[in-house]
Amino acid sequence: MIDNFTFLNEYLILPISFGAAILLIAFIWKEWSQSGKHRLYFKVLLAFLAISSLILIALKPAIPGDKDSNKLVLLTHGFEKFQLDSLKKAHKKIKQLEYEPGQLISKEIRTAENIFILGHGIREYDLWQLDDTPALFLRGNLSEGVVKLNYEQENFVGDSLVLKGLYANPKSGNQLVMQDPAGTGLDSLVFNTEEKRSFRLSAELKVEGKYLFSLVEKDSFGEILTSDPVPVKVAKKEPLQILVINSFPTFETRYLKNFLAEAGHRITVRSQITTGRYKYEYFNTNRSSLGILTEDSLEPFDLLIIDAAALRSLPGNQRSAIENSARENGLGVFIQADDAFFKSPGILADLDFERITATEVSIEQWPGIKFPIHPYTLKDDFRIQSIHSANNLISTGYKRNGFGRIGTTVFTNTYQLVLDGHTRAYKQIWSQVVENISRKENPAVAWEKNQMIAYKHEPYDFRLRTVLDSVEVKNKEGNTIPLMQEVDFPTLWKGTTWPKQSGWNTLQADTSGVFEYYVTNKTHWKALTAFNTFEANRRYFIRTEIVGQGLRPLEPINPLWFFGLFLICMGGLWLEPKL
Repeated sequence: MIDNFTFLNEYLILPISFGAAILLIAFIWKEWSQSGKHRLYFKVLLAFLAISSLILIALKPAIPGDKDSNKLVLLTHGFEKFQLDSLKKAHKKIKQLEYEPGQLISKEIRTAENIFILGHGIREYDLWQLDDTPALFLRGNLSEGVVKLNYEQENFVGDSLVLKGLYANPKSGNQLVMQDPAGTGLDSLVFNTEEKRSFRLSAELKVEGKYLFSLVEKDSFGEILTSDPVPVKVAKKEPLQILVINSFPTFETRYLKNFLAEAGHRITVRSQITTGRYKYEYFNTNRSSLGILTEDSLEPFDLLIIDAAALRSLPGNQRSAIENSARENGLGVFIQADDAFFKSPGILADLDFERITATEVSIEQWPGIKFPIHPYTLKDDFRIQSIHSANNLISTGYKRNGFGRIGTTVFTNTYQLVLDGHTRAYKQIWSQVVENISRKENPAVAWEKNQMIAYKHEPYDFRLRTVLDSVEVKNKEGNTIPLMQEVDFPTLWKGTTWPKQSGWNTLQADTSGVFEYYVTNKTHWKALTAFNTFEANRRYFIRTEIVGQGLRPLEPINPLWFFGLFLICMGGLWLEPKL
């Protein structure tokens, strides 16, 4: 008990004790010659108690408070009232604090031994305040709405905008609609169950620009319940120089070259007719003499599409020229595989395959279409970048080779998609192959998004990569944003901005173009925000209830007790001469 006893004004102990000793000595000296021995002892005792009372009033003694008063319940958005009532019933003196995003709460939680967090949790950017703080996260129920969302915010003309996600607690009969900026419905689905439902909505992007699509929920009568923004940027595709080399003409090449030519790319096709004789075709480009493949002859091309048989037939010096062009100049190489390539893929690309039994798959982007494949899948490792996958098996992918990329696919006879009426699917898969594997420009500054949704007056994290020694970034208002350079990756910089305006915002680096991102307000994507917050808290508080070692709040002893003792002693000294 004594170990837990302390003084709030501990720093006054020495001066007050010194003054009290002088006062007591003066009192004893005064009474020594005036009082008898027994009366002197009685008066000195009363004086000692009176002076001690004054000392205690000044020093403010305190003891640790009640155990329950050292517990705190933190109420966040979406908390359940019955959980709060249960905690109050179990802990009568538990303290209560309502949390608002961006609020400084570290002062309130510093002295708590136990913290109970109710609701969806603390926003991720505020979790630092609970570092090394024992807490128990008691999540609330997720509300109705979109809790997972995935789509490409930056696209090209001709691409499909595909919204994929998960909807929690839908109401049967309600519908989810993707609308264009004019409010026209592009794709929709109707909920026929009240369980979690995954969704996929798509629309073709036809014109370049910045657009604000919407994901709208309507009831069975067509009344709008919620409408959340879906910002999209659509860029015009720059025509590429593409070289196609075949060991012999095929239907696959015929349909592919026509599609690439219609997309505006400049195509050169070389097909072998007989030994040493080739047929050349040119689309959207001038005739040119190709001859032997060298680094110089390959330099104008952004992408080489070559079948495995043609690759095997090339002399070693020409294969080396292709490899050097990829590694040093960024040439993209796409290999049209055959059975021999799957069994021995070591030519040019270090790609590994695993044999499977399936001969057709449904990829994530087009779940309703069966794609014919060779009975193989690309073996997944940390170097493989997936373009198309099905059931966690990679169908199309590539590996980086210096500045270039070398890839392949297990798809076969994709022209059958066109014959079966799946032209959009055919165009999309080949567009994705071309975009991912072709030569990439190396801008002075490359921007990377860390967040899909940006909110007004909330932190927005971004990253950029640059080979420059220093870079300065300014926001829309012209203010410089502090950047942090990664120690292990000096080309990577990180920054955080707090957008003040809704709508399209910009970040400007001093050496590159503008980075644009869309900012919405807190009334949108509520269920998505709640779910992401819950997931961040669940990861942060992966623990059971732990009694902390925090400072228990001290409760001062009521000074009226000491004042009362002082009055009694003074009254005794006043009455003593009269007795």
